[in-house]
Formats: sequence, structure tokens, C-alpha cells
Amino acid sequence: DAEVLETVTRVNQLKELAQLLELDSKILPFIVAVSGRVGSETPIKCEHSGIRGVIVEETAEQHFLKHNETGSWVQDSALMLSMSKEVPWFLDDGTSRIHVMGARGATGFALTVGSEVFEESGRSLVRGTLDYLQGLK
Repeated sequence: DAEVLETVTRVNQLKELAQLLELDSKILPFIVAVSGRVGSETPIKCEHSGIRGVIVEETAEQHFLKHNETGSWVQDSALMLSMSKEVPWFLDDGTSRIHVMGARGATGFALTVGSEVFEESGRSLVRGTLDYLQGLK
């Protein structure tokens, strides 16, 4: 594997990658690593934090206590919502732009948490009593 990686043509700017693709378009696949500033013509604005992004994954969990077999209260949670949005995006290093497609399926691609929000359930007294009788709080 190291010998194969030594044969990889290195480029320092995205505009050089475009030139390389024009010259060696018959040799596929290419192995490349690119970096730059993420941009989009239509970024997504997260409704909870106001942060703009190109990929937004949103999950909502309900956290609660429940009675176990011994009558003790134990923490538990349930996934209520899981959704993902992505808009067309690109990397820009100041010399050129590379449009990125299929990044979420790439090995090692991990998103950082941009924001987290905790909201109390705001349950009514009646709902709280019913939950308590079912072993939840």
C-alpha cells in the first residue's frame, strides 16, 4: 500500500487538481485529499442554533426515569426523531472550487456537533401523574 501511495501525484492547490484531471483523465480512480473552506449557494440554517451549514443531522431524544424490576428509578431514553438534510456544497481554497458529492458515505467522514438544546417536557400535572402511575417520570 505504501508503494502505491508514493506514486500519487501531489497537488497544493485545487486549480492544480483541475489541470491534472484534464491531463490524466484516462487514469481512474484518483486518490486525493483536499482541504479548503466549505461553501454553498443555499446553506441550511439550523432552527435551534442559527448556525448555517451544508449538512445538518438532527436527532431528538426523550430522557426519563423508569421503575426497574427492583422498584428503583433508572435512567432511560428513547429516540424520537432522526433526520438529515444536505444541500449542494463545495470546498474553496482561494484558487478554485471543488464540488463535493457523497461525502456522508465516505469512510472517516464525521460531523461535529454544532449545538445542543435541552427542553423540559412541560408536562401537566395530570400527564405527570399518569406517567408516574405507569412507572415513568
